[in-house]
Amino acid sequence: MKLTKRAIEGLQANGTRYEVRDDDLKGFVVRVGVSGERSFYFVYRAGKGRAAPLKRLRLGAFPTMTVEQAREIAKQKAAQVALGEDPAEQVKEGKAAPNVHEALELFLEQHGAKLKPNTLRTYRQIANDHAIPAIGRLKVTAVVHKHIAAIHHAMREKPYQANRCAAMLSKFFGWCEKNGYRDRGSNPVAGLEKYEEQKRKAFMGREELEALGNAFRVMETQGYTDTETGKVTAFDPTIAAALKVILFTGARCMEILTLKWAYIDPDRGIANLPDSKTGAKALHLPPPALAVLASLPHVNEYCFPGRRGTGHIVNVKDTWRRLLDTARLAGWRIHDLRHAYASYAACSGKSLPVIGAILGHTQAATTARYAHLADNPVALAAAETAAQIQKDFSGGKVLPFKKAE
Repeated sequence: MKLTKRAIEGLQANGTRYEVRDDDLKGFVVRVGVSGERSFYFVYRAGKGRAAPLKRLRLGAFPTMTVEQAREIAKQKAAQVALGEDPAEQVKEGKAAPNVHEALELFLEQHGAKLKPNTLRTYRQIANDHAIPAIGRLKVTAVVHKHIAAIHHAMREKPYQANRCAAMLSKFFGWCEKNGYRDRGSNPVAGLEKYEEQKRKAFMGREELEALGNAFRVMETQGYTDTETGKVTAFDPTIAAALKVILFTGARCMEILTLKWAYIDPDRGIANLPDSKTGAKALHLPPPALAVLASLPHVNEYCFPGRRGTGHIVNVKDTWRRLLDTARLAGWRIHDLRHAYASYAACSGKSLPVIGAILGHTQAATTARYAHLADNPVALAAAETAAQIQKDFSGGKVLPFKKAE
C-alpha cells in the first residue's frame, strides 16, 4: 500500500498491534495500535546481511506529523543507513547526552585546571550569569546558532562582556566536540559577528598624574576622610607602595600584588615572574620602582603582604577609589596606570616594539593602541628635517645650471 493521508485514515483497530509498509519507500511504515492510534516508523537493519539486527525508529504520531513530513524524515534516515550509520543508536545517545548545565560543570572542572585563576573565575561567572539561565536545560546536542545569537544580543549594551561570553561558549562547545558530546565541526558559535569594542584612547596625562601625586601626599600625611561618615582612614603604606610600583613599571596589578622577593634580581633590575597573563616574563624594575621596594620590610615571601602578615594584598580598589576622590578625578581604573606608563613612553619617542617588550605584550596589535601618541615625536622629527632642508635650500651657494647633454 502506498501510504497516504486517506489510506492511513482508513486503517482500523483490530484488537492487536500491526504495521503497514509503504510500497514506494523501503522501511517506511505506519503502526496501528490496539486502540487505533497511528504512528510512523522507519524499519531497517543496522548492518549488512540478514544477520544484522532489525531496528525500528519512531518518527512521530499521525496526524500531528503529516505523511509528507514522515516520508521526508524516513528518506533522511535511509540515507544515513546507506552510509553505515545507525539512526536509532544516535537518537539513544542523544537522549543520554548531558544538558548544557551538566556539561559546563564538567568543562569547568576538567578544562578549568588548564586556566589561570582569573580566567576560570570569569568563565564560571559567565556560565552562572548568562549561559545556564538561557540554555542550561537544553541538551548539548540541541544547541544551535540561534541560541548563542540570542544570548549575545541580550548582552548588546555591554559589548565587551558579550564578546567574552561568546569566546567562552566557543571554547566550551569545542571541548564538547573533542569529548564526543557533539559532532565535529558543529560549534554553534561559529559565524557569530562580534560587537565592535571601543578601546580606550584617553590616557592619563601630566595633569592627572600631578593630581594623583598630590592626592598621594595628602593621604600619606592626613589619611582619607569619608564625606558621608566623617571617619578618617589611614593610607595603607603597603598599598601605596604597590600602586607606585605599578605606575613605575607599567605592570599589571596582579603581577605586582603577587610579586615575591625571590623573583627580584636587583643587580639586573628585573623580576623574573614565573607566570603572568602571557606566561613567564621578565618584569623590568627601573630605579624608582627598586627604591620603593627597597624601603619595604620583609614580612613574608611577598613584597606586598596582607594586613595580617600572611599571603599578599588582595583588595586595592577601595584605596584607589579614595585616591581618585582626593585627587578629584573620576572614571580612571588601576589598569590605567599601566596605560599611563605606555603613553609616556610613546610620547617620549620610544618605539612601539620597545614599549611592547617592556609591557610584555605578545601581540603587536595590543601595543598599536598607543601609536597615535607617538605622532608628536614623529611630527617633531619631520619639522626638524624640513627646517634643515629649507636652510640648505635657501642659504646654499648659487651654482650654474647645466643642461643635460
